Amino acid sequence: MKSALREMLDGDAGEFKRGTLKALVSRGFVDPDAQLTVEGWKQALVISALPRQCAHLGIGHERLEGLEFNGDPEKTVWKYFSENGYSGSYCEGGALLLLIRAAALETLERLNPFKSRQDACLRFTEAQLKIHENHISEIADAVEHADADMIVRGFGEIYRSLMIQEHYPGLTEEAMVALFNAIGSARLRQFTEAIAEDPYQYRSGWPDLTLTNGQQFLWAEVKTTDKLHMSQITTIHRMKPLMQGTIQVVHLC
Repeated sequence: MKSALREMLDGDAGEFKRGTLKALVSRGFVDPDAQLTVEGWKQALVISALPRQCAHLGIGHERLEGLEFNGDPEKTVWKYFSENGYSGSYCEGGALLLLIRAAALETLERLNPFKSRQDACLRFTEAQLKIHENHISEIADAVEHADADMIVRGFGEIYRSLMIQEHYPGLTEEAMVALFNAIGSARLRQFTEAIAEDPYQYRSGWPDLTLTNGQQFLWAEVKTTDKLHMSQITTIHRMKPLMQGTIQVVHLC
């Protein structure tokens, strides 16, 4: 069945055994016309090699040689790009989720079931989007009308918590403002609405690094020996139209 999925990924339906096609259809990987479904396409990517995954997702694959990472490859690559004029984060989608929370903090406080600003600060963004699923348009409106000053105030209040710092390490006010300015409030609204489609699905799978040098945006997934997992394929596939700039895997070797 795996070999059939790999062949179909490249558009080769082939002459598969009837039982194989029946099994693929029953699992929702192939439609009655023997074409890969979205779930089948993602499953075929999961079992593919990293360069092929990148090619089918339409993202870059860059080999970076000679960096000593000593068990912390993400932070090592973040430092590499920081030394080359980039600022941002190495906590996957944490920076983006915190930008949304900071931008909409006043609205999240108003909607909070406990009427607690502290709870609005500390509760994970994805949880609040799920709890307030009937108020996404209000939250998205707040995000779209946010400015850099609101990001500074909201982020400063949220990031005082040691729990938040431990969960989303390495963030700074300067980096958050740079990311906000690069993304823009209108696109941040689009991210908010997209994540709200399935908050717990889209809280993971983001590239490790979210970076900007003021002119270019860079989303970078750091790999050493493994390849892209299902959550990464799912999130990148859905969010790619919104992720302006360069999206790539940085393969340390």
